[in-house]
Amino acid sequence: MNPPSTPDRKPALKLRTAVLSSLVALALAAPATASAASLSVSKTCYGPGEKIAFSGSGFTPNGEVALSVSGRQLGLTTANGVGEITASTGAPVIKGKRRVDFYTAVDQADLSLTASAPVHVTSLAVKVTPKNGNPAKAKRVVARGFTTGKVLWAHVRRGEAKRNVKIGKLKGACKTLSVKRQLFPDNAKDGLYSVSFDTKRTYSAKKRPQVSFLVTVFHTFKPSSASSAAQSWIQID
Repeated sequence: MNPPSTPDRKPALKLRTAVLSSLVALALAAPATASAASLSVSKTCYGPGEKIAFSGSGFTPNGEVALSVSGRQLGLTTANGVGEITASTGAPVIKGKRRVDFYTAVDQADLSLTASAPVHVTSLAVKVTPKNGNPAKAKRVVARGFTTGKVLWAHVRRGEAKRNVKIGKLKGACKTLSVKRQLFPDNAKDGLYSVSFDTKRTYSAKKRPQVSFLVTVFHTFKPSSASSAAQSWIQID
């Protein structure tokens, strides 16, 4: 009498392998856990002192949210009833032309609700060349950081004499410009002038951002009795 045959277990092994493979595939297909919070800013580039406005969502309703930059906490804000936040801070004064800072918002009730936003910041500067020579001739004006306007103007003042010069259209996110313009009238007289650059058609001392210079115009005399005009520039803010 033949002994009872041993059941073939290979199909069961294949079944377990198939089930395991399906579970691995499902695990790999599942999305990674990510924060539901988001943070954004209203502009692509900010000048020094300009208000950076933040908006966010996906935080704990009515909960506190901490805002920080590069690990330095700036303060707390409170989300509304649907988890949305608004916050603002001033753009920093930086060295160099431009940089990117990363601002982060962290939910204080649920630390997994975290969101970050890159913020481009620029310095404010105007360079006029040449600074010496005939004031009535065109000068190269290079500017950046006038992020609250579209057109750069120069305002030349000396006593009652007033001259507003359209320099040109500002370009790019951080509002840069490089053009040649005649800033002084052809008959510029000796004396102290104020030259201010901003984005307003007419002059106002309260306009910001603004870069101002004191310019001394004078004539030099050569032994041949011929004379030539010159100038000396000093930035005052």
